[in-house]
Amino acid sequence: MSKSFDKIIKSNVDQDILLFLKFAYFGNTSNPLEAASRSAYHDLMRTIRFYDLPQSDRWEMREKVNKVLKEEIDWLDSSHIKSQSVFDSWHRKLSDEIKMIYQSYGIEFSYGQAQKWINMTIKYLYILEVQSFDGVFEYLHIPIDNYIFDSVENLLGIPRPKQAWSRLDDYDWYLYYQEAIREKLSGISPLRWEFREWLNAVQKKGD
Repeated sequence: MSKSFDKIIKSNVDQDILLFLKFAYFGNTSNPLEAASRSAYHDLMRTIRFYDLPQSDRWEMREKVNKVLKEEIDWLDSSHIKSQSVFDSWHRKLSDEIKMIYQSYGIEFSYGQAQKWINMTIKYLYILEVQSFDGVFEYLHIPIDNYIFDSVENLLGIPRPKQAWSRLDDYDWYLYYQEAIREKLSGISPLRWEFREWLNAVQKKGD
């Protein structure tokens, strides 16, 4: 796969249109981290089994996760993350923290759900153009979901797991999967690849 795939394609966009689209998708973006986390949460919310947990507790958990995400993502730069292994350790620690928040309320929460929240929050911050993640972009993980399972299997030849992404709860397997993708992409930033192939997969599903 050519490394030209990793090239950022710039285009001139009417600023009014761009601002409208961002508001239509993210809502109020005066607090970008909160907006990104909120949209990421909506991507996984339907997979969480709350049972009869009061709405106040659900909000409290989200606020605790937002606090952790802000602290950790503020730390996500090249002065701290100097290698893939350092990023992977950072990601595992953050995943554990989010899982523990939900488990402390008696709610099952998997690594599959945690990675979706973390990775989509990072992706949305990049989309909102409040973080460029210069110096660490190449280390970022792909948000895993069913569309990505299809693309990775069809284009990269890496088999999909038997479990749904939201039920994956083996971080070692998750990391193996990310590493296998990275190896197949041969130097291309995985998240850059995901931006394009996720969109292609969604469009094919709609055909």
